[in-house]
Amino acid sequence: MKRITQLKLMCYKLEVVLNIDAWFFLHGTTEGRENIYYFLSLLSKMAITDTPVIKRGQEYVVKAGQIDGSILGLSKEWEIGRKATTRLLEDFSNLGIIKIESNPLTSIITMMCVKDWMVNKAMLPNHCFSTTVGKFEGVRIHLYNGQQFGMLRKSSPRRKATHKAERAQSQNGDSELPVENKDGTGLTQTAYPSSEIEVENMPRQLPFIPEINNESEYGAPEDKD
Repeated sequence: MKRITQLKLMCYKLEVVLNIDAWFFLHGTTEGRENIYYFLSLLSKMAITDTPVIKRGQEYVVKAGQIDGSILGLSKEWEIGRKATTRLLEDFSNLGIIKIESNPLTSIITMMCVKDWMVNKAMLPNHCFSTTVGKFEGVRIHLYNGQQFGMLRKSSPRRKATHKAERAQSQNGDSELPVENKDGTGLTQTAYPSSEIEVENMPRQLPFIPEINNESEYGAPEDKD
Protein backbone atom coordinates (compact mmCIF):
# COMPACT_ATOMS: atom_id res chain seq x y z
CA MET A 1 0.00 0.00 0.00
CA LYS A 2 1.33 3.40 -0.94
CA ARG A 3 1.74 5.97 1.78
CA ILE A 4 -1.40 8.09 2.06
CA THR A 5 -0.61 11.77 1.58
CA GLN A 6 -4.16 12.97 0.79
CA LEU A 7 -7.36 11.80 2.44
CA LYS A 8 -10.26 10.75 0.21
CA LEU A 9 -13.72 10.53 1.79
CA MET A 10 -17.21 9.91 0.53
CA CYS A 11 -18.32 13.12 2.27
CA TYR A 12 -17.09 16.66 2.79
CA LYS A 13 -15.93 16.09 6.37
CA LEU A 14 -16.50 13.80 9.34
CA GLU A 15 -15.83 13.69 13.07
CA VAL A 16 -13.98 10.84 14.77
CA VAL A 17 -14.12 10.18 18.52
CA LEU A 18 -11.42 7.98 20.04
CA ASN A 19 -10.38 7.02 23.53
CA ILE A 20 -6.81 7.61 24.64
CA ASP A 21 -5.75 3.97 24.18
CA ALA A 22 -7.02 3.94 20.60
CA TRP A 23 -5.30 7.25 19.85
CA PHE A 24 -1.94 5.94 21.04
CA PHE A 25 -2.44 2.66 19.16
CA LEU A 26 -2.89 4.53 15.88
CA HIS A 27 0.62 5.93 16.33
CA GLY A 28 2.07 2.42 16.56
CA THR A 29 3.14 0.29 13.60
CA THR A 30 2.13 -2.97 11.95
CA GLU A 31 4.51 -4.60 9.50
CA GLY A 32 6.63 -1.44 9.44
CA ARG A 33 3.76 0.95 8.65
CA GLU A 34 1.91 3.35 10.94
CA ASN A 35 -1.49 2.06 12.10
CA ILE A 36 -3.09 5.42 11.37
CA TYR A 37 -2.70 4.81 7.62
CA TYR A 38 -4.65 1.56 7.86
CA PHE A 39 -7.30 3.49 9.76
CA LEU A 40 -7.46 6.22 7.11
CA SER A 41 -7.74 3.54 4.44
CA LEU A 42 -10.86 2.20 6.16
CA LEU A 43 -12.36 5.69 6.45
CA SER A 44 -11.97 6.23 2.70
CA LYS A 45 -14.12 3.13 2.06
CA MET A 46 -16.92 3.97 4.50
CA ALA A 47 -20.37 4.33 2.94
CA ILE A 48 -22.44 7.40 3.83
CA THR A 49 -25.73 6.02 2.47
CA ASP A 50 -27.29 2.58 2.46
CA THR A 51 -25.83 0.80 -0.57
CA PRO A 52 -27.11 -2.49 -2.03
CA VAL A 53 -24.38 -4.92 -3.10
CA ILE A 54 -24.64 -8.10 -5.15
CA LYS A 55 -21.93 -10.70 -4.71
CA ARG A 56 -22.01 -14.30 -5.94
CA GLY A 57 -25.63 -13.90 -6.90
CA GLN A 58 -26.68 -12.79 -3.41
CA GLU A 59 -27.74 -9.28 -2.47
CA TYR A 60 -27.08 -7.53 0.82
CA VAL A 61 -27.05 -3.94 2.02
CA VAL A 62 -24.08 -2.03 3.33
CA LYS A 63 -25.50 0.58 5.70
CA ALA A 64 -24.21 4.09 6.19
CA GLY A 65 -21.14 4.01 8.41
CA GLN A 66 -20.12 0.52 7.26
CA ILE A 67 -17.48 -0.94 4.95
CA ASP A 68 -17.74 -3.93 2.66
CA GLY A 69 -14.24 -5.37 2.90
CA SER A 70 -13.00 -8.92 3.06
CA ILE A 71 -9.85 -9.91 4.93
CA LEU A 72 -8.29 -11.15 1.72
CA GLY A 73 -9.04 -7.91 -0.14
CA LEU A 74 -7.64 -5.72 2.63
CA SER A 75 -4.59 -7.95 2.92
CA LYS A 76 -3.79 -7.48 -0.76
CA GLU A 77 -4.38 -3.74 -0.65
CA TRP A 78 -2.31 -3.21 2.49
CA GLU A 79 0.38 -5.63 1.27
CA ILE A 80 0.55 -7.52 4.55
CA GLY A 81 -0.31 -11.09 5.45
CA ARG A 82 -3.81 -12.30 6.24
CA LYS A 83 -2.83 -13.07 9.83
CA ALA A 84 -1.45 -9.57 10.31
CA THR A 85 -4.62 -8.09 8.76
CA THR A 86 -6.85 -10.17 11.02
CA ARG A 87 -4.83 -9.27 14.10
CA LEU A 88 -4.88 -5.57 13.23
CA LEU A 89 -8.65 -5.53 12.75
CA GLU A 90 -9.10 -7.40 16.04
CA ASP A 91 -7.02 -4.75 17.79
CA PHE A 92 -9.17 -2.03 16.20
CA SER A 93 -12.25 -3.87 17.42
CA ASN A 94 -10.95 -4.31 20.97
CA LEU A 95 -10.22 -0.59 21.18
CA GLY A 96 -13.74 0.36 20.09
CA ILE A 97 -12.69 1.74 16.71
CA ILE A 98 -14.60 -0.75 14.57
CA LYS A 99 -16.92 -3.74 14.80
CA ILE A 100 -16.54 -6.75 12.50
CA GLU A 101 -19.31 -9.07 11.33
CA SER A 102 -18.12 -11.88 9.05
CA ASN A 103 -20.20 -14.15 6.82
CA PRO A 104 -19.37 -16.58 3.99
CA LEU A 105 -19.60 -13.77 1.44
CA THR A 106 -17.71 -10.89 3.02
CA SER A 107 -16.84 -9.05 6.20
CA ILE A 108 -18.90 -6.02 7.21
CA ILE A 109 -16.81 -3.48 9.14
CA THR A 110 -18.77 -0.92 11.13
CA MET A 111 -16.97 2.32 11.97
CA MET A 112 -18.00 2.72 15.60
CA CYS A 113 -15.76 5.77 16.16
CA VAL A 114 -17.28 8.01 13.45
CA LYS A 115 -19.81 10.33 15.07
CA ASP A 116 -21.23 12.19 12.04
CA TRP A 117 -20.36 13.55 8.60
CA MET A 118 -21.32 16.47 6.37
CA VAL A 119 -22.95 16.12 2.96
CA ASN A 120 -24.35 19.13 1.05
CA LYS A 121 -23.73 21.40 4.05
CA ALA A 122 -25.86 19.16 6.30
CA MET A 123 -24.49 17.20 9.26
CA LEU A 124 -25.78 13.64 9.27
CA PRO A 125 -25.40 11.47 12.38
CA ASN A 126 -23.88 8.03 12.18
CA HIS A 127 -26.48 5.61 13.57
CA CYS A 128 -23.69 3.05 14.05
CA PHE A 129 -21.75 5.39 16.34
CA SER A 130 -21.12 3.90 19.76
CA THR A 131 -18.52 4.99 22.28
CA THR A 132 -17.86 5.02 26.01
CA VAL A 133 -15.85 8.25 25.77
CA GLY A 134 -17.26 11.05 27.91
CA LYS A 135 -18.11 14.53 26.68
CA PHE A 136 -14.82 16.05 27.80
CA GLU A 137 -12.71 12.92 27.43
CA GLY A 138 -10.76 11.23 24.67
CA VAL A 139 -9.67 12.68 21.36
CA ARG A 140 -11.97 14.27 18.78
CA ILE A 141 -10.73 14.76 15.21
CA HIS A 142 -12.33 16.54 12.25
CA LEU A 143 -11.13 15.15 8.92
CA TYR A 144 -11.85 16.73 5.54
CA ASN A 145 -12.00 15.28 2.06
CA GLY A 146 -8.82 16.13 0.17
CA GLN A 147 -6.93 16.95 3.36
CA GLN A 148 -3.15 16.80 2.97
CA PHE A 149 -1.03 14.81 5.37
CA GLY A 150 2.62 15.39 6.08
CA MET A 151 5.13 12.59 5.77
CA LEU A 152 5.80 10.95 9.11
CA ARG A 153 9.49 10.52 9.71
CA LYS A 154 11.06 7.83 11.77
CA SER A 155 13.53 9.20 14.27
CA SER A 156 17.07 8.18 13.40
CA PRO A 157 18.89 6.17 16.11
CA ARG A 158 21.07 8.24 18.36
CA ARG A 159 24.74 7.68 18.02
CA LYS A 160 26.02 7.03 21.49
CA ALA A 161 29.60 7.81 20.56
CA THR A 162 28.67 11.16 19.06
CA HIS A 163 26.45 11.99 22.02
CA LYS A 164 29.22 11.15 24.46
CA ALA A 165 31.74 13.16 22.50
CA GLU A 166 29.49 16.23 22.41
CA ARG A 167 28.73 15.92 26.10
CA ALA A 168 32.44 15.55 26.93
CA GLN A 169 33.28 18.55 24.76
CA SER A 170 30.68 20.72 26.50
CA GLN A 171 31.95 19.70 29.93
CA ASN A 172 35.68 19.96 29.21
CA GLY A 173 35.98 23.27 31.02
CA ASP A 174 34.57 21.87 34.28
CA SER A 175 35.73 18.25 34.18
CA GLU A 176 38.70 17.14 36.22
CA LEU A 177 39.09 13.60 34.90
CA PRO A 178 39.77 12.60 31.28
CA VAL A 179 36.77 11.27 29.33
CA GLU A 180 37.23 8.45 26.83
CA ASN A 181 35.14 8.19 23.68
CA LYS A 182 35.28 6.43 20.31
CA ASP A 183 35.22 8.27 17.03
CA GLY A 184 33.99 6.99 13.67
CA THR A 185 37.20 5.03 13.06
CA GLY A 186 36.77 3.00 16.23
CA LEU A 187 39.85 4.55 17.87
CA THR A 188 39.67 5.56 21.48
CA GLN A 189 40.43 9.17 22.21
CA THR A 190 40.83 10.91 25.52
CA ALA A 191 39.32 14.30 26.15
CA TYR A 192 41.28 16.33 28.68
CA PRO A 193 40.27 19.56 30.31
CA SER A 194 40.74 22.54 28.07
CA SER A 195 43.21 24.11 30.51
CA GLU A 196 45.60 21.14 30.21
CA ILE A 197 45.29 21.18 26.42
CA GLU A 198 46.16 24.84 26.29
CA VAL A 199 49.17 24.35 28.53
CA GLU A 200 50.37 21.33 26.57
CA ASN A 201 50.01 23.04 23.19
CA MET A 202 51.60 26.30 24.23
CA PRO A 203 55.12 26.91 22.80
CA ARG A 204 57.77 26.46 25.41
CA GLN A 205 59.41 29.74 26.39
CA LEU A 206 62.11 30.64 28.82
CA PRO A 207 60.85 31.79 32.18
CA PHE A 208 60.42 35.51 32.52
CA ILE A 209 63.34 37.16 34.33
CA PRO A 210 62.77 40.72 35.40
CA GLU A 211 65.52 43.24 34.73
CA ILE A 212 67.49 44.30 37.77
CA ASN A 213 67.79 48.03 38.14
CA ASN A 214 70.84 48.99 40.18
CA GLU A 215 69.80 52.59 40.33
CA SER A 216 68.03 53.57 43.49
CA GLU A 217 65.10 55.89 43.72
CA TYR A 218 67.42 58.81 44.47
CA GLY A 219 69.84 58.40 41.56
CA ALA A 220 72.85 56.30 40.74
CA PRO A 221 74.52 54.48 43.59
CA GLU A 222 77.61 56.05 45.08
CA ASP A 223 80.92 54.37 44.42
CA LYS A 224 82.47 52.88 47.48
CA ASP A 225 86.12 53.30 47.93
